[in-house]
Amino acid sequence: MSARATIRGYRVAFLFAVLLMSAVAGFTLWTDVRTSHDVAARFQEALDRAGLIGRIRVDALSLESAIEAHIRATDDSERQAADEVMEDILADVREASEAYTRSLPRDDTLGVWLRFNQACNRLAEQVRAAALLSNRQEAERARHHLVAQVRPVADEIDGLAGQLTQENADESRMLLSHLASLRARNLGLGVVVTALALLVSLVVGLHITSVLGRQDATIQEQLKELDRRNQELDAFTQRVAHDLMGPLSPLKGYLTLLRRSGAVKDAQALELVGLSESSAKRMGELIEALLRFCRSGTRGEPTVGELDTAVTTLLLEVSQTAAAQGVALERDVSAGVRVACPSQLLQLVAQNLLSNAVKYTAGRPDARVSVRVASEGGQAVLEVVDNGVGMSAETQGKLFQPFFRAPETREIPGHGLGLATTRRLVEAHEGTLHLRSALGEGTRVTVRFPLVAEAPPTLRRAG
Repeated sequence: MSARATIRGYRVAFLFAVLLMSAVAGFTLWTDVRTSHDVAARFQEALDRAGLIGRIRVDALSLESAIEAHIRATDDSERQAADEVMEDILADVREASEAYTRSLPRDDTLGVWLRFNQACNRLAEQVRAAALLSNRQEAERARHHLVAQVRPVADEIDGLAGQLTQENADESRMLLSHLASLRARNLGLGVVVTALALLVSLVVGLHITSVLGRQDATIQEQLKELDRRNQELDAFTQRVAHDLMGPLSPLKGYLTLLRRSGAVKDAQALELVGLSESSAKRMGELIEALLRFCRSGTRGEPTVGELDTAVTTLLLEVSQTAAAQGVALERDVSAGVRVACPSQLLQLVAQNLLSNAVKYTAGRPDARVSVRVASEGGQAVLEVVDNGVGMSAETQGKLFQPFFRAPETREIPGHGLGLATTRRLVEAHEGTLHLRSALGEGTRVTVRFPLVAEAPPTLRRAG
């Protein structure tokens, strides 16, 4: 199975684990909310039933008081008022009973409720019978009926109400126990599934770590092999360039001697000899540039060079060329800027950047090149800015490829190795090179090296 398929399988397994944990969390939250809602509704019903039972008990006691008031009444108006009070109380009992019936508790309390309801109905009948005796002005019989019939029924109602209250409380405790068991079950299920998801995630993580470890080892081996082949390629290039320089040097000398000897009298032949001499010279320069490019990627012995000194020395040479081509040189060079790079290589970096700036700025209106050397935030900075022809974004993307020549500068002499060599030199000494340019506006090149405050004893100063 390919590595791509393996990684895809691990991703699916990891996604499954995440979805599983999310589903468990969602299910646990949903069941908890639903259970809490159901329990809250049941508790509210229990509270409502307790309130209704309390109303009926109070109404039963109030009926006794109303009968006594009816019996003690001395005229018809007082009896009428007592009758209205009793009817209001009986209506309240009836309304409370109907409300209780709409949300009857579980089946095992139904029998107690039926006896309670029947007792309430008997109480209403006995109260009306006592009121009838009182209306006939048979006070003694009414009082006897109150004691013998009404109060026992009221006591029975009070006892049954106590039973209903107790059973209502038992049901509430049962609901609490049921809620606790549901939450414990959901918690247990969540723990089991979460543990399973974590196990899957752990297995996937271990496998991914193993795969990444193997891939990292493979990449490291490939990098080592690539580095070895690059070194072989650089060595081969250096050897070929060196071998090419061997026959080229005497060839250049022979052509020069032939041109100066006077043996060739024909003007056209002399011109051909001159062209051949120029071509041999250009080939020699190209081979030397190629040799510098191959050597630039290798860091030599650790040495400390002064960037400001290297740039100042080079400016003495470049200033004459710049003045001859009408390019103004502006300089801002701070002293004591030391980096871990030989002075000869620093001069090569500065030469490539300054010669390019002057070459591609010459002939422009108000041609100007600015050079700055400074220490910034623990880094040595070399910045070269010009207002030359500039480069397009497409050109900047290919600028550091060896032998690349930008279309807008192909008429200007060059080998296409200067910037590629410069970047290899800078990166070989732990530096960075950043270039910004706009077509027709100019170019800004910034080179940064780690700053060396003081030369360590183990480093020898470059001459």
